[in-house]
Amino acid sequence: MAEQSDIEKFQRWLQSQLDDVKSIEDAEERERRQIQLESAIQEAINFRNLMSLVQDIAPPFVERESSVRVVSDEEVVKESSGAFCSSCEKPITPELDFCTSCGEFL
Repeated sequence: MAEQSDIEKFQRWLQSQLDDVKSIEDAEERERRQIQLESAIQEAINFRNLMSLVQDIAPPFVERESSVRVVSDEEVVKESSGAFCSSCEKPITPELDFCTSCGEFL
């Protein structure tokens, strides 16, 4: 038999607590606790079902063997061709160190 996950252990504990509800003398308190535990058990079941679906879905992250952007120790030289980006030729804001359209550093 496979080992139980923590959520399964938690669900079993909730179910054992539900059995203990019968010993609560105050009817109002007994009903409140029963509703609370039944709701928690249902949420645990929903969570387990959701997790089983998620395990079947491939992770959205892509691992690459080499870095996407090459990092160099060379000093970045600002090239400004007036009021337009040298990469995408869109108007630039001179106060910024990069083009707001394409992201190229100036």
